Amino acid sequence: MKILNPVIKARQTLKATQNALASLSGSLSNLEKCAKFIKERRGDIIVTGIGKSGFVGQKIAATLTSLGQRASFLHPVEAIHGDIGALSDGDVLLALSFSGESKEVVKIVSYAAKHFRVPVVVFTESKHSSLGKLARCCVELKITKEGSPNEVAPMASTTAMLVLGDMLASMLTRNDFKDDNFARLHPGGALGLRLNKVKDFMRTSKALPLVSESDSFSATLKAMSIMKLGATGVINARGKLVGIITDGDLRRFLLREGNKFRLARDIMTKNPKYIHETDSLETALLQMETYKITHLFAVDKRMKPVGVIHIHDIIENTFVQ
Repeated sequence: MKILNPVIKARQTLKATQNALASLSGSLSNLEKCAKFIKERRGDIIVTGIGKSGFVGQKIAATLTSLGQRASFLHPVEAIHGDIGALSDGDVLLALSFSGESKEVVKIVSYAAKHFRVPVVVFTESKHSSLGKLARCCVELKITKEGSPNEVAPMASTTAMLVLGDMLASMLTRNDFKDDNFARLHPGGALGLRLNKVKDFMRTSKALPLVSESDSFSATLKAMSIMKLGATGVINARGKLVGIITDGDLRRFLLREGNKFRLARDIMTKNPKYIHETDSLETALLQMETYKITHLFAVDKRMKPVGVIHIHDIIENTFVQ
């Protein structure tokens, strides 16, 4: 038996995958028909598949959901034992099986087509397969080699099916789907930090602690206590942000001056760090980490404070750990 170098094996896998992906350009016409068909649905997109195709189906459903489509994954075996209730008239069933002969998938698709008013879209090798024959719309994957050892494990076919799902998601996404829409669906993690804006999470109006630079110590203390933020912004006569007073500033003032109460301008830290309300939460968090601070006042173009954001506001709303 000829023993192949590991690098040669890897190149064979890569070549087979590249060929599989290149072949998808021939599927665009049918995929477009299926996309138009899916867009006309009244309900949800239900994706099903088993084995490696099942994992691909879960990813496709997750991608569709993240782009504003109502989609979910239905395991064909669990469906047989009651989860078929997730399916409703008006949904579209997207079934995945490269061979088109996976018994569990064929069985549940056949049952759904018979007992529900659910049209079926299929990704498979041949429209003449058992699954392909059940399809209202079928996209064929013309793949000659998997690129796996002895051609026994699905590799190129699952990669191609995964990309086909991404292509479908792109076709289904509305032209008016913008960053703001995506941010609304991704409140957590790095995407949430990058896409969400300070204006959507900052404290405003009555929750915005502000004092005039000529306000007394007691007035300043009252403002900080009422808002329970541990800080207050200081504005001048024109309403511009000129300083910030934190709990730390108060402690340092009392240690230095004792009970010689003065005005807010005598206690404040001048030229405080600030942010604009249209900046991202990622930008706000970076500033806080860089300058070792927990508050940032948001200002408009005239340097007038319009809100304040605390590091806890970011952590609690974007699930940052």
